[in-house]
Amino acid sequence: MRTLVACLLSSFMVFPVLAQAESPWSVKIGGSYVIPKSNNGALAGGAVEADVSSELGLTPSIQYQFSPNIVGEVLLAIPFEHEVKDSLTGDKVATFKHLPPTFFAKYLLTPNEALSPYVGLGLNYTLVYDEELDGGGGKLKGDDSFGLAATAGVEYRPTNSSWGVALDIRYIKIKSDLTLDGKDIGSLTVDPLVVGVSAAYHY
Repeated sequence: MRTLVACLLSSFMVFPVLAQAESPWSVKIGGSYVIPKSNNGALAGGAVEADVSSELGLTPSIQYQFSPNIVGEVLLAIPFEHEVKDSLTGDKVATFKHLPPTFFAKYLLTPNEALSPYVGLGLNYTLVYDEELDGGGGKLKGDDSFGLAATAGVEYRPTNSSWGVALDIRYIKIKSDLTLDGKDIGSLTVDPLVVGVSAAYHY
């Protein structure tokens, strides 16, 4: 009887640890540097050659592990604000904000090792808002964007630890059609590389 009770008590003590270790959920919190491509578009009939600024921001994410090698990730962000300059003159012509949630399916190359590289493909939806011309002069509006995304990275997680650190690079297709006072003035093609580093916690 004492042996049975001891076994039951041991099971109840070990079960929470096993449940925690087997949880498919994890979260990441870190920062990313958004680096738009060069030559972001000729606007207003070529009067402006757009140059979108690079920016640093906070990028948390949530992950779910469907199998040892397959992970789904939702990349979130605090909204980024960019300046748009005219590369012909160097003058700032506008600012805009965007919120770019992105959904990735990632493949872990060595899921049972402390150092685990991964690659992935995904879809991005970018909400564009707070468009403003420098000095006023009309109502600028940018359409939201929907496009493909890709990622590659690596996570280091010590054995038997819930914590890890991840480094990744992402490519996101972002293109917004612009209007000024309701008239088409061209498209702003951002297509950034996003370099990020984050701390990861596995439940």
